[in-house]
Amino acid sequence: MHANASLAEMVAWLDRHLDTPAYAESEPDANGLILDTGEPGVTKFAVAVNTSLATIFGAAKAGAQLLVVHHSTWDHIDYHLRAEKLQALKLAGVSLYGAHASLDCAPNVGNGWVLAELLGVRVDGTFCDYHGGKAGVIGACDGSFADLIQRASRGLRVQVEAHQHAKAFGRIAIVPGGGGMTNDLDEARRTGADTYVTGEGSMFTRMFAKETGMNLVLGTHYATEAPGIRALGERLSAEAGIPFEFIDESPDVF
Repeated sequence: MHANASLAEMVAWLDRHLDTPAYAESEPDANGLILDTGEPGVTKFAVAVNTSLATIFGAAKAGAQLLVVHHSTWDHIDYHLRAEKLQALKLAGVSLYGAHASLDCAPNVGNGWVLAELLGVRVDGTFCDYHGGKAGVIGACDGSFADLIQRASRGLRVQVEAHQHAKAFGRIAIVPGGGGMTNDLDEARRTGADTYVTGEGSMFTRMFAKETGMNLVLGTHYATEAPGIRALGERLSAEAGIPFEFIDESPDVF
C-alpha cells in the first residue's frame, strides 16, 4: 500500500490481520466493512472506541475517509440513532469498519494482549470464550498489587477502582471492556489467577471477587479498550503508509 491506499486494500489487510471473516456469522453488524461511502481512495483514516456522533464528526474534521471502530452502531443499542449515524458518515464521506469480537479475540494483537503489555503482564495463556475466540488473557506480573494499580491508573489515564482480597499476587487475568461476568471471574480463578482486571462490573462482580478471595481492578469500559484500537491504528498506518488519528472521547463519560 502507499500514500493513497484504496479502501479495498485497507479492508483486506484488516480482515487478514484480525481474521474478521471468522466473526461474520455471529456478529455481522460489528466486524468488517459496515459502510462504504464510495470514496476513491484513503489518504488518512481515524480510529475510535465507539461509533459516536463525536467520533464521526471528529473523523470528518480530521479529514479521514475511513473510521475504524471497536464498537459499531447497533440497532438494539442505538435505536433510531443508528440511521442518523450512518447518514452522518455518508454525508461526511467517511466509510466505517468495525472490529468488535475480532479485535477482542485477535491472538497477540487483540485488546487483552495490548492491555497486558501496558500493565506489565507477560501473557502465557488465554481464556473467556467469546464468539468463537478467546477474549481474555492471563499471565505473570512482577511487583505488588499496589504497583499494578499505579501502572493501570497512569497507563489508562483514569483512577481505577481496586479491591484487594487475595493474600498472594502475581497471576493476572485480563478481559478488557465489559468482562465483569462472574463466570469469567470464576474461570480465571480456576486457572490460578489471583487478580482480575476488566473495564466494568456490577455489584455481583464485586461480591464474587470478595467472597472468592480475588483481587479486582475495574478501569472503565472505555479506558481498557482504547489502547487496543489505538494500537490497531498504528499497525494499519505503518502498513498503509498513510497517517491516522485516534479520536479520543472523555473517559469520564464512558
